[in-house]
Amino acid sequence: MRTMILRDRFSQVRPGGSIYIHVLASSLLVTIIGLGALAAVRVEMRSARLTRDYGEARACAVSAVELGLLHVRQDPGWRTTWSSGTWLDDKALGAGHFTLLGIDPQDNLLGDSESDPLVLTGIGTRGIARHKAQVMLVPVIEPLEALNTCLHASGLVQVKAGKQIIVVGAPVSTNALLDNDGTIDGNAEAQSVGHTGTITGTLTVPAPSKRMPDTTVISEYISRATVVPYTGTIDKAVLTPACNPWGPTDPNGLYVLDTGGNDLIIKNSRIHGTLIVVLGSKTLTLDSAVFCQSYRSDAPVLLVQGDTIIKCSSADTVLSESVNGTNYNPAGAPYEGFSDGDVLDEYPNEIRGLVHVSGTLRLQQTARIVGAVICNGEAYAEETNTIIHDAGLYACPPDGYTYVSRMKISPHSWKQVVD
Repeated sequence: MRTMILRDRFSQVRPGGSIYIHVLASSLLVTIIGLGALAAVRVEMRSARLTRDYGEARACAVSAVELGLLHVRQDPGWRTTWSSGTWLDDKALGAGHFTLLGIDPQDNLLGDSESDPLVLTGIGTRGIARHKAQVMLVPVIEPLEALNTCLHASGLVQVKAGKQIIVVGAPVSTNALLDNDGTIDGNAEAQSVGHTGTITGTLTVPAPSKRMPDTTVISEYISRATVVPYTGTIDKAVLTPACNPWGPTDPNGLYVLDTGGNDLIIKNSRIHGTLIVVLGSKTLTLDSAVFCQSYRSDAPVLLVQGDTIIKCSSADTVLSESVNGTNYNPAGAPYEGFSDGDVLDEYPNEIRGLVHVSGTLRLQQTARIVGAVICNGEAYAEETNTIIHDAGLYACPPDGYTYVSRMKISPHSWKQVVD
């Protein structure tokens, strides 16, 4: 009997202990869920904060690059204003900071060449977030507008009384005064006009000023050329990439002749290449019959540091082998692909290509040029002269006769940079 009573009591106690265990387990589970929820909230908050910081860092990086683009666009002298490297360092922007780098990837020198590209890199930070944005700028290279003329001078252009200049395919042009006391057969452009004279084409006044070649262009050609010694007047000579009667040849046909402060006369000669003549204050004269033709399309035919007179009688005289007793197309100096050993051939009495004169230019007799003429000084037409424009000079300019009009973003160069 006693045993049964104890068993009944024990049976009555067991359900109460089971409930306690269930309550305890449930409380523990709720606690775990609560702690998990709190941890999840903390993770979400941290993720949201990182996302916010990263967005801010990215905005700072992109803004840095756009600021660099603005500097380049608004400052024509940016290549000297800034050096290759860090342009702006750790500048505050909103809740973040940015650093701007401007690098010349070619040689790390921004100021040595307008033709070099520029890489702008923006680094944005906020907290531990960091973003790098980058873009490359490349120069937009344009031909000098002077190449789109028959004759362009930075100074006075004058046609003497009773004389004539014939320009075909492009105008005669000046950044200064046009004084026409004779006849311009063709179009003319000038900043101002003294005497209008007779102009058969269109006169544009005032015409936009045309950019002149860089002052170093002739010196750059000199640095690449083979020296021809000064021996006085050049008469009945042939100068080509494979033919130099005075010394070593130049495979590119680039030759420089320094007169040492003397005048120079070139006559009855054929030049197939680029001749650079250094005269100082003296004068180069092309006389009688001369046939000059550039060898390379990316180089002028004649560059003159000094004054120049072209007084070839192109209208009624050719460069004749028989008249001058000279073979102008010997071995190593073919003309239109042919060489020979006789003296029976004739050649045009003209200049073909770009002529660039740093001083004063005088066109006399009946000089004929097929190409273009650029004159840093004054130009005078003193007889009946003809210039026929070669449009290829503007379409494919010689080295040094272009300029950078602006910098543009290289296609597909915007990108994120990962260290």
